[in-house]
Amino acid sequence: MGRHAFQNEPEHCRVYREIRAPDDVPQIFGVDQRWNMPAVRHRANLGQGIHFSGVGHYILTYHIGGANARRLDLNDGLTIASQGALSLQKPNSAGVFASSGTVDYAHFYFNQGLLCEIADEIEGAAIAEPEDFFALFDAAAGSDAAAYIQRAANCEDPPTSIEMDSRAYLLGLGILRAVRSRTGYVDDLSRVKPGCVMKPVLEFIEDRIGDSLRLTELAQTIDMSPFHFTRVFKTELGISPSKYLAKRRVERARDLILQTSMPLAEVAFRTGFSSQAHMTSRMKAEIGVTPGELRKG
Repeated sequence: MGRHAFQNEPEHCRVYREIRAPDDVPQIFGVDQRWNMPAVRHRANLGQGIHFSGVGHYILTYHIGGANARRLDLNDGLTIASQGALSLQKPNSAGVFASSGTVDYAHFYFNQGLLCEIADEIEGAAIAEPEDFFALFDAAAGSDAAAYIQRAANCEDPPTSIEMDSRAYLLGLGILRAVRSRTGYVDDLSRVKPGCVMKPVLEFIEDRIGDSLRLTELAQTIDMSPFHFTRVFKTELGISPSKYLAKRRVERARDLILQTSMPLAEVAFRTGFSSQAHMTSRMKAEIGVTPGELRKG
């Protein structure tokens, strides 16, 4: 479980049910899997204005497309959120939102602890509690948000908890960086503490490749915070922890298929895939052949 995972459904989801019909509330991703940053994707017409009460956690909104939106209680309601915009409500901050039609957007939920951990890992990171903002355009953070919701909602190739916790740290970093940029802060957020040897982590992965591994578990093997670990791992190996794990699972599955007569469903189970179909899709994408094709030679 992510160290900053929600113990229960994010409060904002309850608020949505009170405003909209129960059968009109979208699926939330990541609560049962205990991600650090659960997410939902919405399509809604906010009309002349809907009031959302403050809740006990952050709400990051990514404007995917559709109609433009406004926040009426900030900036006199003149600022427009269009495709690619990011907006933030801090804990206990209420707001009134309106739109000229149906908006396609995503919400990401996270707690203060996630931002504090990121800030603690960055030299000179003074602001760990950003204020509300609306319609902020930042290419890097926007790209991270778009990739996050795409992966969260992918049922055919479901993401691992390691992948989504890694993405949560990177998106949180992007939020802090964007806030500093728009408020005049020039801290170098790309600097992290010196790295360390990853060999114990790689050995741990090899021993537990069939398990549902967590980013926190990998970081603990070398006594690092998950955020610091994610950055150092990619610096040293040139690949993210989630992509490395996915690559090694495909390679281990390939070896078992070629060297044993083990049923493909068991190969998938032993190498950490959610199903044989999941293994097939990942293997086809990674090495260009399906398990069946590989076994037939």
